[in-house]
Amino acid sequence: MKSFFLKFLTASVLVISMRSVSAKTDVDIRGMKSKTEAQILRLIGGRLVYIREKQASPWRADDAAFMVESILRDDGFYEAEVRGVVESPDLIALIVDEGQRLSLGPVTITGGGDAESLEKTFITPFQSGGSFGTGAAPFRADDVNKGLEFVTRQLQSQGYWNAVATLSSENIDKETGEVSMTVDVDPGPLFTIGRPSVKSPDGRGVKRAATTWESFIGQPASTENVNGLRAAVEEAFTSRGYPDAKITMIHRLGRKTYFPHFVIDLGTRVKLLEVKMDGLVRTTPERIEQIMAPLKDDWYDQAAMNKKIRQFLGTGAFESARIETSYLTRGRIDATLHFQEAKAKEITLAAGAGSFNGPIFRAGYIDRNFRGQLRGFSAGMEVSGRGLLGELKLTDPWWRGTDILRTQRFYSLIKAYDGYTIYENGLETGWKMDLADHYSMELILGYSFVTVSEEGLPSALLGDTNYNHTRMVFTQEWDYRDSKILPKSGWHVSVPIQIGVAVGKESNSYTKFGIDGGYYHPINDTWNLGIGGFANLVKPSGEIRALPVDLRVFNGGARSVRSFPERELGPSVGDNPYGGDFSWALNTELTRKINGSVNAVAFIDTGAVTGNYIGNQQGGLEIAAGLGVRLDLPIGPVRLEYGYNLTQDPGEPIGTFHFAIGSTF
Repeated sequence: MKSFFLKFLTASVLVISMRSVSAKTDVDIRGMKSKTEAQILRLIGGRLVYIREKQASPWRADDAAFMVESILRDDGFYEAEVRGVVESPDLIALIVDEGQRLSLGPVTITGGGDAESLEKTFITPFQSGGSFGTGAAPFRADDVNKGLEFVTRQLQSQGYWNAVATLSSENIDKETGEVSMTVDVDPGPLFTIGRPSVKSPDGRGVKRAATTWESFIGQPASTENVNGLRAAVEEAFTSRGYPDAKITMIHRLGRKTYFPHFVIDLGTRVKLLEVKMDGLVRTTPERIEQIMAPLKDDWYDQAAMNKKIRQFLGTGAFESARIETSYLTRGRIDATLHFQEAKAKEITLAAGAGSFNGPIFRAGYIDRNFRGQLRGFSAGMEVSGRGLLGELKLTDPWWRGTDILRTQRFYSLIKAYDGYTIYENGLETGWKMDLADHYSMELILGYSFVTVSEEGLPSALLGDTNYNHTRMVFTQEWDYRDSKILPKSGWHVSVPIQIGVAVGKESNSYTKFGIDGGYYHPINDTWNLGIGGFANLVKPSGEIRALPVDLRVFNGGARSVRSFPERELGPSVGDNPYGGDFSWALNTELTRKINGSVNAVAFIDTGAVTGNYIGNQQGGLEIAAGLGVRLDLPIGPVRLEYGYNLTQDPGEPIGTFHFAIGSTF
């Protein structure tokens, strides 16, 4: 009997213990009107785990009530009260009294500055902390001061260092709970950068700093310009053998002038002796040594070393690269480059479409570290609705150890244009060099054999149809855009000059001059103005009609006058254009950000094509106006646009739809 009692007692304790371990507590939320229980439970998420896995208790009920109350207050329910009640060992009830919810209403910016941009800045704190992520942003009193601080910082970053933003009015709609506010902005004067002062313990660096900062004096004291000034002074010394230079910058404000003050302690000047490598498996060390050789046995240039690292990473052959330096003796330093190689070989497949080329399919093979020499090799094929392109390409970013980019290309092309088809096999070799941060030059030498077949154009307008084409193209480019892929500000200009000769039944030499570019100006955070265009002039040794048709200049399309299909502005037989000797276009665009990466655009294009065989009507000025939608992607803007013909002549289109990828200019 005693044994049975002990066994029963032991079993009972075990059951009770197991129930305790596996106890689950439900949380029941009651009284919510604007949100569901499921919504709140999802927001609390894992924070209720420790409450649900234990038996209910008063202090756990208080914790759960505090969590829900905090979430509600964070979502604008400033009067929310939540009471926790233990109704059973496995049930906690949360009794909610929501009260009124306050939400963010209209915000008016007065006094000065870009009101639309400053409004977006002010409401940022309200939008970033909403608990439920739906409906109007909650109003929280603490966010008002944050918003005012954000506005002040934005104005200061533009050079208005005495800017003041104050809340001048705040009104609550008692029925809707919407809070409208008026923010008064006093930007004050726009500060400009004054002549800096400098202090150096040993007197070194004063003259160098003075020559470096000269170009910044008088510029607006914006964050961009001030940071640029600081970086320029730092690089002036770290690029001349002072890697440990300690350079600090403080400032004082005059009435309208920002006066920087530098404290410079240069430390020891050192020369770079050896450059060692670590982590190379596939890459040939001798290749790295060749690339780094110009920096050895000279004053250590930190900026140049960092540039080399960026170039190494830019090849795609490395996942990471970093510099480690070690001092040998006074004034002497070694550097070790630590690399982690990446997968260099890749097979690519891509598909797309365009209003001119139709469907496009690409397949290719890429080796970003060809034979371990950091050269890029690619072989690919492109099939489109217009034809076929196959090519082999080899690029060397450091031709003969220099910073000159060398490209060699062999290609075979079949392409159908309106009126004729070309069959071309050729090779090109080119050299490109960045001579300054925003200036580059490129030289291309090329040869190809071309056959032109008649597909609607009369033979008299085709020029030579079987010819050898030898050419040289020299291009200069100035590029001050903020981005080459998705430019929003800055400008660029490209000036190509091409000299060539086409030898068929006759010999036709020619010179082609061109200029193209664009200017981008952000009006505010929403609106952007762009102006661009091109002009191309070809001067043949004989008449323009004797020059092969594919060497003439054309107009019309997604990157010229958009009321015409591709290349169809100008002289034609039926719907088959045959080009001219001078082509130009001017594009003006006004874009507006709609949401995220989606933009709307309105544009006006003008342009023409002329030639010594063209009548007045065929060579006249054409004007287009249109609208479009753009989606900004990492590969460039994807554009769907319609251009309406404002100068329609008989036989010309009323307008044209265009689908293209890439900027207009």
